[in-house]
Amino acid sequence: MKRKATTLMMLVLSTLLVASIAVPGCTPSAADYPNQAITLVCPWGAGGGTDRVARFLADQLSNELGQPVAVVNQTGGNGAVGHNAGALANPDGYTLCISTWELSILRHMGWSDVAYDNVRGVAMVNLDAAGLMVHPSDAAAHGWQNAADWIEYVKQNPGVQVSGTGSGGVWHVSLLGMLAEAGVSPDQVEWLPSTGAAEGITWLLGQHIDAVTCSIVEAGPQLEAGTLVALGTMSEERLDAFPDIPTLKEVGLDWQLGAWRGITVPAETPDEIVEVLHDAIQKILMSQVWQDWMEDQGFGQFYLNSADFDAFMAADYQAGGELLSAGGLI
Repeated sequence: MKRKATTLMMLVLSTLLVASIAVPGCTPSAADYPNQAITLVCPWGAGGGTDRVARFLADQLSNELGQPVAVVNQTGGNGAVGHNAGALANPDGYTLCISTWELSILRHMGWSDVAYDNVRGVAMVNLDAAGLMVHPSDAAAHGWQNAADWIEYVKQNPGVQVSGTGSGGVWHVSLLGMLAEAGVSPDQVEWLPSTGAAEGITWLLGQHIDAVTCSIVEAGPQLEAGTLVALGTMSEERLDAFPDIPTLKEVGLDWQLGAWRGITVPAETPDEIVEVLHDAIQKILMSQVWQDWMEDQGFGQFYLNSADFDAFMAADYQAGGELLSAGGLI
């Protein structure tokens, strides 16, 4: 009997010991979250806009949460590598992702199976409106005062060359949406894929192409120097940093699009962890330090809470598919 009692006690202790150990792949209790370092995955390269926002946010988040938050760049596959890493991570709150607009098209384009339904939104932190940029010499020669003037030129001159990113990227879709709103076939324009806005801007500065669509922020230095001209911004209202650029709506084109950035976690992440992260990020976004830095950098400030961000990503996924289909890309 004594041996049986001892064996039974050992089994009980073993069971308690196993239960107290976090099993890989299982979600631990959120009661003491966070109690270790956090990784923030950035799907884009070091030095770019998304990386800069991620690193500043990570520094602020470290202060709020009391744990190190390290940015890790996982690039490739038009954003698929990093978004996959964020969406398919252990849902314990220790791997976050700074997701971008490309999450809305990865599945549509066949670049990844990951989409909005594989993640939970923590908070949207940034939205940069797209714009239409041309060379000042071309604007003067053709009398382009705004985007409507440029579109009229496109109607009469098929084959106008435009760039700003790769095929199907956010700035390509911004062009497709503008043309669709104006009733212009995408076949009227030749999209030249580039590695990004910087390369497209270089081509435009050399007058090797006719226009660039990218964020106003990315072309900010050239616009301020007068080496490029912005014919319109795809924002709801004129931008505070560029008050002289008219919106498309002002010239009769009801179209807005911007590149967004927000923090996401895997879909199975517990509510308690999402709430901790959201509250910390919301506090950061409301701080003067964050607002001053974003303004100095020229980034658009735009906040959505967790539920609204989830709804936004679902709607953006639907809209992205419709635009890619209309443009003949899927």
